[in-house]
Amino acid sequence: MSHASAFFDLNQEVSLSAGHDRMIVFARRASGGLAHIDEVDNGKACDCVCLACNEALIARQGDVLAHSFAHPSGTQCDHALETMLHGVAVELIARRQQFVTPALRVEASIAGPYGRLTEARQRAATRVPVDGVVLDQRPPWSRPCVVTSIKGRELLVHIAVHRKAGEQKREALAALDQAAVEIDLTKHFPHTVAELARILCTADPRKSWLFNHREAAWRAELEAALTAIADEQRRAQQEAIKAQQEQWERERAERARLRAEALAAEGERIHQRLAAAAAEAEPPPPPPRPKPAKPAEMSPNIEYQSREGRLWLLHSSRPEVYFKIEPGVAHARQVLERWGAVEDGTGAYRISCEGWSSASIELGGSWLAIRSVSSATEPARLDDVGQ
Repeated sequence: MSHASAFFDLNQEVSLSAGHDRMIVFARRASGGLAHIDEVDNGKACDCVCLACNEALIARQGDVLAHSFAHPSGTQCDHALETMLHGVAVELIARRQQFVTPALRVEASIAGPYGRLTEARQRAATRVPVDGVVLDQRPPWSRPCVVTSIKGRELLVHIAVHRKAGEQKREALAALDQAAVEIDLTKHFPHTVAELARILCTADPRKSWLFNHREAAWRAELEAALTAIADEQRRAQQEAIKAQQEQWERERAERARLRAEALAAEGERIHQRLAAAAAEAEPPPPPPRPKPAKPAEMSPNIEYQSREGRLWLLHSSRPEVYFKIEPGVAHARQVLERWGAVEDGTGAYRISCEGWSSASIELGGSWLAIRSVSSATEPARLDDVGQ
């Protein structure tokens, strides 16, 4: 066990408050190991060098100001305080052989059809065994930092005193695939060695990852899962839109059908009202004229008797005169045919009487005579006698 380690075990409440004034309270012995300002000789006899620039230091242990190391050349070493804290951290981690890595939280977000989709994965702070730890320079830093060895892989621990590592440092670490943790003391500087030890060995919120190779893998997995969710949402959205459009089409068709039925019903009601109005305004049509009875269906009106047989004069509603004779009355048939009568196939002879004013028909015991026929325009006389 080094002298410095024994000193830490016995003096956990050693003050670091002088660091607020950029005072150096720890330095490296020329022979090796870390030394506190109160455990070395005063002045150049301290035999210590700066952890940042390796310049020989002097110990200032006066009675007025707080004890500290100083550069005898008067050089302002900008990284002395930060490197000192890295050196103390190395001693503390080496003594405890453990380190608590900060929680890792990875969040991915992509645009979805209903807004942004966000998913996160996290791992709690983890206490890990440390196989070895040194104060050494590692890129992308040009000054020493804490280099730990955990399960065969290096983990860099950077303590930020004046300003935190920027995006350029993060990108450089990612390009190197170098895991690194940052301890942010820019706002809350530890007052004692014990407080710095608690930061290193507990889940302190001042610790965060500068680069963790799991982060890129987790982000890729989260984005792939979110992309699948977004694709499913888009598919469901398209199906919902299609279903809605189909529903609208059905509703539109149903409204059109009901409208057509309503228009048809209204048209029928209008037609019925117009028909009723027309029926009230117009007289009823006359009854159809009865069809004239066929000659064979006419009843005898006047019957004549001759020696050869009988002869009938039949009524007719048309301007015609019908005669029906028995087959034996040949002379009457001859008279009718000479005068223009036409036999209709039923034994009846039809004579048109259009233009007649009057007619005189005489029938003797054995003869038939149509004595005269007068036209409305020209009188005529016909004498036809059949014996």
